[in-house]
Amino acid sequence: MAPSRVVLLTGVGRGLGRVMALALLEGGHRVILSSTDQKTLDEVAAESGAGDRVATIRANLAQGGEAERLAEEAQKVFGPIDVLVNNAGIGIDTLRENYMENPMNFWEASRAQIETFFAINTISPMILAGRLAPAMVERGWGRIVGNTTSLDTMLRMPLYGGSKAGQEAELSVMAHNLAGTGVTANVLVPGGATGSRMTDRVGMARSEVFPDTIMAAPILFLASDDSDGFTARRILANRWDTALAPKEAAAKASDVIAWTGFGIQGVQPASSRGLFRRDSGVGG
Repeated sequence: MAPSRVVLLTGVGRGLGRVMALALLEGGHRVILSSTDQKTLDEVAAESGAGDRVATIRANLAQGGEAERLAEEAQKVFGPIDVLVNNAGIGIDTLRENYMENPMNFWEASRAQIETFFAINTISPMILAGRLAPAMVERGWGRIVGNTTSLDTMLRMPLYGGSKAGQEAELSVMAHNLAGTGVTANVLVPGGATGSRMTDRVGMARSEVFPDTIMAAPILFLASDDSDGFTARRILANRWDTALAPKEAAAKASDVIAWTGFGIQGVQPASSRGLFRRDSGVGG
């Protein structure tokens, strides 16, 4: 029987977070659910039917100190965290509900908007990982998973794109720092527009986007021993073939983390002493 892990999952109240939470709980894990809305947290916990294997912590990751508090409180629930899933995010729907017809230019962003996007999408995931990773390393097993976004989105949407790109760059650094420790760092993204509150609010019909359920199988793989040694990768959930064994499905649905092509072919000085090793999946 697969071991039960302790998971901290942020951004759970709706959409992708709800799907991943239900999948992990159905898989026998103990899961701490976090978001800004206690009502939806309670609804997901009740829906899971997981009883004492599920707990909730309300946290607003836009506020300074909240990521630190969440990390501290989460470790008091079921003990040390084995799997951190940074799913919480703020999307383009918070800028304009009609964003698709009336996209925002970067010069229209206020300082408050910039700081909020980076606080939630970049800084809080870094803080949570930084607080929880050392204990994972000490135990010799752990998982850090980030839900960033597709590269084309990163390059075209102000605030959202840059803040998600920042998280993915840091995940790449984490994978490099954690190499050989038994702790992995990976990206899990839907691979395209997926049914969620954000896509609903900007006017994307559910019939035109991927179902949110595509996130279930990949997150179960990442939380399992099957993913030992699988690190510095970006999984596209829409490419996951549930007919395949999880390892094979992961190999076919993933690529190197962050940016490929010329971006990973930077010429580095010899004095970097292996910092940009080609076999680490880090470079450029």
